[in-house]
Amino acid sequence: MMQKRKIRINPAGKIVLGFLSVILIGTFLLCLPISSKDGQWFFFVDSLFTSTSAVCVTGLITVDTAVHFTVFGQIVIMILIQIGGLGFITLTSLIFLILGKKITYQNRITIQESLNQDKNQGIVKMVKNIVILVFCIEFVGFLCLLPSMVNLFGWSKGIFSSLFLSVSAFCNAGFDILGTQQTAFASLAPFAQNSLILLPIMLLIVIGGIGFVVLFDIGNKFKQKKKMSFHSKIVIYVTLILIFGGAVMFAILEWNNPNTIGNMNVWDKIVNSFFQSITPRTAGFASFDQSKLTPESLILTDILMFIGGSPASTAGGIKTTTLFILFVAMFKNSTNKGDYVFCKRQITGKLVQKALKVFCLSLLLIIVATACICLVEGNNILVGSILYEVISAISTVGLTVGITPSLNVVSKLILTFLMFVGRVGAVTLTVMFASKVKMANDEIEYPDSKIIVG
Repeated sequence: MMQKRKIRINPAGKIVLGFLSVILIGTFLLCLPISSKDGQWFFFVDSLFTSTSAVCVTGLITVDTAVHFTVFGQIVIMILIQIGGLGFITLTSLIFLILGKKITYQNRITIQESLNQDKNQGIVKMVKNIVILVFCIEFVGFLCLLPSMVNLFGWSKGIFSSLFLSVSAFCNAGFDILGTQQTAFASLAPFAQNSLILLPIMLLIVIGGIGFVVLFDIGNKFKQKKKMSFHSKIVIYVTLILIFGGAVMFAILEWNNPNTIGNMNVWDKIVNSFFQSITPRTAGFASFDQSKLTPESLILTDILMFIGGSPASTAGGIKTTTLFILFVAMFKNSTNKGDYVFCKRQITGKLVQKALKVFCLSLLLIIVATACICLVEGNNILVGSILYEVISAISTVGLTVGITPSLNVVSKLILTFLMFVGRVGAVTLTVMFASKVKMANDEIEYPDSKIIVG
């Protein structure tokens, strides 16, 4: 008798299939009449788009979350955001631990891959610590937002809005349930001059986007007086440069723009400049209409969205460390082995290759997707607006210039695919389909190609 061949799925494949299964379950739940205020079945493509946006912690929407969805639908979206923020593999591992099931070596490898770690030693303990840390930070965020939300909406809606916003902000999702029929798709624009709402959300975004490894490192530094890792130092330095540099640039470019921050007082101008610098990396909340930004500010936002947050975090984009590695490779000469040295630390050629692959794959997807949507939409929408939406989708940001609801089905599906790729990672997808090839001839030397570059 012939034995059935067992299908083996590599860790990257498990991550991809895990996210895909959650998205499909979310799509079904959001399609149900109980999820919509009009009591009708929700259009499948829009439901798929919303579910993908929530699980991939993006925030792009085709219908206003508060206006269209019932409390049930909003709870489904919040749960999808939480799963997306924690990561499907992390959450599954937690359930296994609660049920007392053993985490196998293969599962440990998958967790290692999902958290972007170099080794699986102590990975289960790390999962426990991540979950505890996430819930603690979200609870503190909830408490900070609670007075403002209760003051605006009363106790019942105020409590739920605080919880929803805290989860959405920490997970860098950009969803909100503050809209009305008159302020649909307005995001946080009605609260642009309310620092008690903007400041906690900004802090949650930064903490969520900085990465779990860095958060643990910071905790160990104060708790056990340990030195922070080189990775954590780079993430913190690059993050601070981007936040403060972006805020200064936005303040200069938008200071007198009456459509954005021009009519605000000095304090609110400063707060909103920082908010606009932080939210593209990669939260998606907007304190004013993004379509009203100056062309220079739109380009700056595109760049910040493309960079995104940091590895092993709830953020998307090519990541701060990728940017750092590419800058080192550009401005420093490599050693004879093809490695780079920065601050007496070696950055291997393999690491530079990975960073370059992430950058090129992301850029290629942006160019192809923008071209495809331009073909589908014709001359109805400006290329700049489409590019903004595409970068927002693949970097799982959620900022929009307002064109998403009016896009046709094909364009929405393209953005849905980009959000999915942006969350699981383009490199993860390529690894999933990569075949295992034995490199028996690694030591064979071939003639130099002698290609002229530059």
